[in-house]
Parts: sequence; C-alpha cells; structure tokens
Amino acid sequence: MNKTKIKGEWTTKELEINKDWLIELNDNDNKELIKATQFAVDTNKKLYGLTSKDFPICHFINKINLIKQQIQSGFGFVVIKNLPIDQFNEEDVKKMLWGIGQYIGYPEKQDKAGALLHVVTDTGADFAKSDHIRGFQTNEELQFHTDGADIFALLCIRNAKLGGLSKLVSSVAIFNEIEKTRPDLALILQKEFYFDSRTQNPNDDKIQKIPIFVKHNNLITALYKRRYIRSAQRFEEVPKLTKLQIEALDLIDKLCNDKKFCLSMQLSPGDLEIASNATTFHSRETYEDYADPNKRRCMIRLWLSLLHQRPLPQVYKRTREWEPTFRRRGLIN
Repeated sequence: MNKTKIKGEWTTKELEINKDWLIELNDNDNKELIKATQFAVDTNKKLYGLTSKDFPICHFINKINLIKQQIQSGFGFVVIKNLPIDQFNEEDVKKMLWGIGQYIGYPEKQDKAGALLHVVTDTGADFAKSDHIRGFQTNEELQFHTDGADIFALLCIRNAKLGGLSKLVSSVAIFNEIEKTRPDLALILQKEFYFDSRTQNPNDDKIQKIPIFVKHNNLITALYKRRYIRSAQRFEEVPKLTKLQIEALDLIDKLCNDKKFCLSMQLSPGDLEIASNATTFHSRETYEDYADPNKRRCMIRLWLSLLHQRPLPQVYKRTREWEPTFRRRGLIN
C-alpha cells in the first residue's frame, strides 16, 4: 500500500505544515450565512423539513467544496472558524448547521428514537447507571471513538467553565503505526470484538461483533468505542477480553494520546468540526461546567452520509453506526 496515497492519514507535524484543514470565514461568508439562516427561519418550516432550497447560498459553496475535498481525499477533517452564531438563538443556530449540512450530505439518525440532530451537553446522567445513557449526555471523558454515518459535524455553542478539550487523530495513521511496530496486534484488531449497542440497534441486539480495523479496496476503515467494548463485558454471552486484545486496545489508546498523532484544540463558540468517521477517531476531555444551565457547555451534532463516498467494508453493514449509510446508498435491500 503506497503510504503517500492513503486518504485520511496524517500526523500533527503535517498539520502544522499544511493548514488546508483549517477554514477561516471572511465577512462575505458570514453575511451570506446570516442571510441564509434568516431565510430558513422565515420559512417557518420545522428543522427536519428544511432543504438546501430553504438555505440559499452562493459564494459560500466554494467553502463547501473545500470541506468535501478535505473529507473525501485530504486529511479527512476540517475545522471551520467563527460561524456567526451570535446573531441567532440556539434553535435558529440549529437551522444554520442543518442548512450547511444539506450541501454536504444526508442527515442520519443518531439514536433509536430517530433524532437527526443531538444537543451534546451534560444532562447530569451517569453512564454506568443505565443502558440508555451515552457518553455525550455526561461531562465525563469521552475516549477516542467513532460516531455514525460517513461524517460527523460538531458545532460549538458554548464552552465549559473548565476542560472539555477536543482531540482528533487519524485512525489510518494509528493502524499503520501498529502494523509497523506490532504486526501481531494489528492482526488481532482486524478480528471481531464485542461492542455494547447501548440499546440503540434497530434490531434490538444488545451487542455488535465487528473488527476495529478493516482493510478493503486498498483502504483502511475503523470503528472504535473502547468504552462500549468494556461495557459489553457485563453480558454473560460475551467472552472475556484476552490479554492480547487488551494489549492491542491499550496500544490504540497510547498512540491516540501521543502528540505525534493527536491534535488537541479548544473549540470556541462558532467553531465547526467536521470529520470522516472512516478515517478519524475523536475524543473529549472531562470538564467542569457552570451551575447556570444557560451557560453550560453545549455542542450541536449532525451525522451525515455522502451518496458517493469511499467504499465501505461489508462487515459494518448491519452496525448501528453504518447501516443507515448502506441503506442510503442502496446497498441493503
């Protein structure tokens, strides 16, 4: 496999040299986004009913094309700085994110209830006390993981009082490093692991059995949630992790936290992070929040499928993360 042609592979040193992943908006971009958002608001349509026609843009389409290029054939992610969210209330900001998303892909369900957009904030819930609670509903650390569909888009509305640093790594770079240094563990990571579905699977399966890394079509695709691998161990039918499996998972986490691979940043209000789930792991540090609910850390998250995106490994076909994308592309009857 020619390393120079692997999509989505990067190190932090490369990101320092090539800033194509960082998209700065100019005054014209912001004016156009404000106008488009107000147009969407004035339609009086419900959020999920809005289409690109309800969010008219002109020159900003150039930024959309940059985003698509980076996701599909560049670093696999972008950070867009300073969207004009201060011009709108939170409900209308959702329409801004939704409108931008309409030009990039197709919104997908993020839970069994069918929500197409999630507010990522601390609800006071405890992950350990309910099968229905997911990490984004708490203020706890989110270890490196992947979301659902081709890409996730995360828009910062408010920061926490302390902490909550966002992190990204190239899962392609992580796998290549493991294959180079520990080929025995690379093989283990391409075999099945048991994941807790957190009651989100449409078919009500409690667990998923899937490899973390898959080689296919001269590509490397990953699906990783160590927290869910660990919580799946509570089910009697799930075999206990072997020493080598644990060693392999530990190595992923060690590399993900290595400054060579890990991009750390504090998203500011108006910053939008968009990344490919196939080639990117992301995480969030634990945080301390404000007592006032109106000041608490808040992000808005969208999952999007792309109609013409990289080929997907068949083993992910029935996962809760990728099944909607397979259906979107007509790959499931």
